[in-house]
Amino acid sequence: MTETSSRGAKTHKGGSRHGGGTRRILGVDLARGLALIGMIAVHILPLRVALAGDGFAPSWAATLFSGRASALFVLLAGVGLALLSGGPNGPARGKLAALRRSVLIRALLIAVLGFGLGMLEANVAVILVHYGLLFLGALPFLNMKRRTLGWWAAGWLLLSPLVYYVALPWVQGPLDPYRLSSSPVFSDLGTPLVLVADLLVTGFYPLIVWFGFLLTGLFVGRLALARPPVAFGLLVVGSIMAVGSKLASAWLLDQPGAFKALRSATGLDANGLEVALATGQRLDGAIGTPWFLAISAPHSGAPLDVLHVTGSALAVLGAAQLLYMALTAVLGGLGEMLLWPLTGAGAATLTIYAGHLVALDLLSDVSAPLPREVLFIIYVVAALLLGLLLEFIGRRGPLEAVVHSVSTTLSRAK
Repeated sequence: MTETSSRGAKTHKGGSRHGGGTRRILGVDLARGLALIGMIAVHILPLRVALAGDGFAPSWAATLFSGRASALFVLLAGVGLALLSGGPNGPARGKLAALRRSVLIRALLIAVLGFGLGMLEANVAVILVHYGLLFLGALPFLNMKRRTLGWWAAGWLLLSPLVYYVALPWVQGPLDPYRLSSSPVFSDLGTPLVLVADLLVTGFYPLIVWFGFLLTGLFVGRLALARPPVAFGLLVVGSIMAVGSKLASAWLLDQPGAFKALRSATGLDANGLEVALATGQRLDGAIGTPWFLAISAPHSGAPLDVLHVTGSALAVLGAAQLLYMALTAVLGGLGEMLLWPLTGAGAATLTIYAGHLVALDLLSDVSAPLPREVLFIIYVVAALLLGLLLEFIGRRGPLEAVVHSVSTTLSRAK
């Protein structure tokens, strides 16, 4: 969520800016802006809606964004770290130590902010503590070669869901009923073993699985993203992964005994299970059956879910970069300006993410009478207007500026 370069620099072919010695791929900001809208949607809108007759159906917010928006955020965090550390060329010789200090400081600042935001009454699973720990985990990988990163990312994506499947029942049992909530807070530091177990395995964003998204982003950020063939390749490969994993899940769940076993494990009726598989809610018991490995429900941590959201993130990034390059190629500077609200919001996601959580808490009484759709539109418009303003004046978001200033200053201190 932290921006990786200075603002207001000149735009070059391929949708990149150079300023202050760092590189910014503007399609990444565009994708990050879309992820931000998705996160706001799942935080404000219901994930399931009542049908006119009987039962429920997944909402459009769940269908489009649930699981995908947050995974896209984490993958783009990896891309941002790769761009911060030199992009396709990797970190410059002699600067790796300072770079790691900078990332370490960023990670700590983001985690502290996450602990604070977790104390809000926003009814949201705050991701920032997990986000900061993912940054810490990335430190040994910052100077890794692209091919090696690719193997690490692929291995983590394929193997970590299997480890999660084995580990979750083993870790979760001793923690209940003492497991943490979905948003860690400062008081949880008093039970460090429970906190670590929750962050790694039992929480809403189990790091044992989600680190694969960050590694994938690091690998992607080592590619020449400003080249159209690379962006197109991400779109194609991501689309195949996303669609293929869903088709594989549908085929597996169509096998005899699959739905019966999942209904028995979750205690849901037929309609409830169908909605749960689309929203990711109320599926806690699914891991008690081997058919868990066949589902692709959001936030399930199942193998096909991991492949699906990774593919979706790659496809969105590729499409965003292609759209940016196409608009600027046809319309020049006007094309870039048309995307300012999204790219500006995408470059200030830490500020907007934190700000919308504070607003959800402080304005809960005022906003309670409003329809959820109206409230969603208000928050999105506010985010886009702030993004437009920041692009127009060429400044970072306030939190991005603080994180950049502190991490840069302390990383240079001897």
